[in-house]
Amino acid sequence: MLHQPKSDYQIAQKKILDSIIRGEFEIDNRKNLGPLIPIRLFQVLRMVALGANVEDMLGDGAPALVYHSGQGLGQVLGQAVMEQSDKNFEAYVGQIEQLCKKLSIGLLIPETIDMKAGVFELRVDECVSCAGIDGVTSPICHFEAGMVGGIFKTFFDTNVKAKETKCNALGDDTCLIHVNLK
Repeated sequence: MLHQPKSDYQIAQKKILDSIIRGEFEIDNRKNLGPLIPIRLFQVLRMVALGANVEDMLGDGAPALVYHSGQGLGQVLGQAVMEQSDKNFEAYVGQIEQLCKKLSIGLLIPETIDMKAGVFELRVDECVSCAGIDGVTSPICHFEAGMVGGIFKTFFDTNVKAKETKCNALGDDTCLIHVNLK
């Protein structure tokens, strides 16, 4: 169950997530422009506001903050889906896959599921953050890694470590997120 919102950001977050879970994608006051934005606008917001500007403020700590932001999103998405999955892992992941596709975050595809070892790998094909970007020297999808980590943290109710080990922006065919339960 989602906690009571305390800030305006949390109030907006709750309203947005509630509408997404209900499958409502039309937006009031957007009758001409509609509910969708170009991916390049999202990427500019992601790489500038939640990337370069944070890096200017925090230096090497920027990826951790971006990861933490993604983890927060993963947790609220996970909480919203948890109520519908009856704590069944396959149902939970399936609903998360559909939600990520619906929101155009990417195509989330489980690659490795080792419940005993607590090790998981998920591909993020057509990743919203790095699609069409190249020439980077290290993985840049810290937000998506954090989101996947938050999704697993919510389901297993434990801390996890998620790390992007492949990135489309590096020339890989996909982004690959490796998750370890701690």
